[in-house]
Amino acid sequence: MQHVHARKVRSVVRMVAAGAAALAISAGALGQSVENRIKAAIGNARLGNAKVGVSVIDTQSGREIADVSINGADKGLIPASNLKLLTSGAALLALGPKHEYRTEIVLDGPRLIVKGAGDPAFGDPELLDKMKVSVDQFVDRLVESIKKKAPDARIGEVIVDDRVFDREFVHPDWPAGQLHLSYCAQVAGMNFHGNVLNVFVSPGAAPGVEVNARPEPSGNWITVRRLAKTVKEGNTEVWLERDKEPYSFRLHGTVRTAPGPVQVTVNDPGLFFARVLADRVRKAGLGMGGTGGKNTSESVIGRLAKSDERFEGGTLVTVVRTPIAVVLERCNVDSDNLYAESLCKLAGHEATGQPGSWANGTALVRMKVRDRLGPEAAAGMTLADGCGLSRNNRVTAGTLARWLRAMALDKACGEAFVSSLALAGEEGTLKKRFKNAKIKNEVRGKSGYIREVRTLSGYVTSPGSGRQAAFSILINGVPSGADQRAKDLHEKIVEIVDDWVAAQSRSAPANDPGEKVGG
Repeated sequence: MQHVHARKVRSVVRMVAAGAAALAISAGALGQSVENRIKAAIGNARLGNAKVGVSVIDTQSGREIADVSINGADKGLIPASNLKLLTSGAALLALGPKHEYRTEIVLDGPRLIVKGAGDPAFGDPELLDKMKVSVDQFVDRLVESIKKKAPDARIGEVIVDDRVFDREFVHPDWPAGQLHLSYCAQVAGMNFHGNVLNVFVSPGAAPGVEVNARPEPSGNWITVRRLAKTVKEGNTEVWLERDKEPYSFRLHGTVRTAPGPVQVTVNDPGLFFARVLADRVRKAGLGMGGTGGKNTSESVIGRLAKSDERFEGGTLVTVVRTPIAVVLERCNVDSDNLYAESLCKLAGHEATGQPGSWANGTALVRMKVRDRLGPEAAAGMTLADGCGLSRNNRVTAGTLARWLRAMALDKACGEAFVSSLALAGEEGTLKKRFKNAKIKNEVRGKSGYIREVRTLSGYVTSPGSGRQAAFSILINGVPSGADQRAKDLHEKIVEIVDDWVAAQSRSAPANDPGEKVGG
């Protein structure tokens, strides 16, 4: 089984040959005007005492076009999800653009062993939806592969080996009151279905009665207490929380019409998947109790591998593969936190040979930044997690812009990295942005948002000449009610950068294709 890349990867990164001395002088004047225009835009944005850091760098020459720090922004700012640019880039450098996550299922006598690879795409509801496959059908297909390979198998236990990562599933900096929400999904060496339970809700027969609720994945050991009520008027407002029992959940709110699936995070994702797969194996008649589905639920046990347990031999029955390009896309286009953390921990595992952790993963990111930008840039960062949800992360706009340049110019990874960013106005977290902006070139970027923080970093690239600028805009301390003004400032600054790229493109020889970078 294999996930299909949802977007066509396109190369937009080119290096233009150095211009004449007169062009360099002209570019220097333009650079000065860019910085002045950015300062004026910040002054007009009415953001109070917010800290604003902006850096714009000519990708081809490495020349600094603008470097603006307001209210101490040069000391480092919270990047929010712009941290994913460091995490995903470092992981891509460590793993390579041809890396595949491989989740292997091996039959060894009465044991069915699932060797987790930390794949965040394994059973991802978003990807399954694109393929018109439900999560229950996904698991059934896995069982069908087992039955086809070993029709006479008698399985007593399903063992999930999730030890490619450590078992610290939740980062200590993440907000305790939000851990039931999908963007705070736990991070495991065996991820499944985005590590969330989907519950499909519909109104009951009459106002005031319980609503209907159907969980996916399904299982008679998963219970949803329906505390939500059917209403005739008003809005549908419904939410889930984890109950005291491991696989028990409570559904709250009011339901007038059927909403989309309501999500809640699950605890210990690897064990959750072990239970789901063991249940399906039993129902398929592959359990120790006999054929035809007559075996009892206890006849197939789902569990995690023990710390000292070793698995050798057995028959490989199926492999689920996910190309790293798919993971990069979900990380940067959709800003999925689980994907970023999986890249972080996998890179740490690759570098150390130990279970991937936030400690060795962020150390790997720091090492890659040091290798590309120097020890001063690495020392000036504070890295806590991989996705940017922690408020203890710190980085400067200058470091992010220089990192973007270094990644774009990398011959092996540049194309894959740049293409993993959202195309402004068209996809992912930037789909609804830049609708009123006057943009002449291609803009790819990564947005970021947590409380009082708004960030945007990326590239402005001329499709014709290949001229390109890398930019980073970090805003901390956004005043209450000023969130839209912060986003408007992002887009105004990108318009200014776009003007610079357009001017440079007009100055470059029209027939000079430049030197292709990446790929």
